[in-house]
Amino acid sequence: MAAAAPTVTSASQSGTNDDNVIFGADQTEADRLDMQHQVIHDANPRFVYAPLDLSQGGYKILDQATGSGIWIRDAREATGASNTWVGTDIEDSYFPENPPSDTSYHHQSMTEPWHKDWEGSFDLVHSRMALPGVGMKPLEDAVKGLIALVKPGGWIQLVEMDWDGWNNGPEGTIFRIAIKDLISTVSSGQGVDLREKLIPIFKAAGLENIDYEIITTPFCARASDRIRATSEASLFATAMGVSTTTKMLPPISISREQLDVMPQKLLEEAKKDGWEFKQFVLWAQKPLAT
Repeated sequence: MAAAAPTVTSASQSGTNDDNVIFGADQTEADRLDMQHQVIHDANPRFVYAPLDLSQGGYKILDQATGSGIWIRDAREATGASNTWVGTDIEDSYFPENPPSDTSYHHQSMTEPWHKDWEGSFDLVHSRMALPGVGMKPLEDAVKGLIALVKPGGWIQLVEMDWDGWNNGPEGTIFRIAIKDLISTVSSGQGVDLREKLIPIFKAAGLENIDYEIITTPFCARASDRIRATSEASLFATAMGVSTTTKMLPPISISREQLDVMPQKLLEEAKKDGWEFKQFVLWAQKPLAT
């Protein structure tokens, strides 16, 4: 008898959808996320796109799905001011040891209820490349949970993939399609085209001053000299993650044969011609209490 085809439900047990981790959870994944942050930050050094100047100090900031806390550490250093930093993730093993006194890390899933005393307490709620991890749980519920944490007059800033306008070669295009298919599969379609989904949620929640910016992150031949080697390692690790994870899922539009050779062929092409992906940064403000 032929083996049963893999399902999203069975794949979720190994960390590929509604437990909030797309590529699994180990130190290798933590390293991949840190490299990805370094490449993004090299090309896009702004931490906050919402009109909030953290260098003034006195703010309370949440970075949800913080991973190793690298966004917090770099943003904290860049602001050079006295703020309160809070990081949450479902993988406690990623958290740095002995954080400074103004920084704390907590176990928290975005799909589970948040601490009651956190509601309405943050000047900025930040989340990057995390929302597809809602898996099969309602995206709107997770976003509303994040909005509830913002204090009146505070801001929410969400950073996710924007799928249009990528300038890549044939292998890079295969990779883009594979990533999008994978995310769509593990989130039942919720985790793609997120800008179009999030803006109506923001409006329905009564948020104001909604705006966004599209940013581009170059890799390999298009990256700066100082980050090029890291970008190559980051791209290859992510491609390997896609190739491996799709083995546990129903077939996507890219063939298994293409997925198996994709990481190496992609890297070869990107070292020669470069690669890029686009993200949107979407922010909005909670109205002041009346």
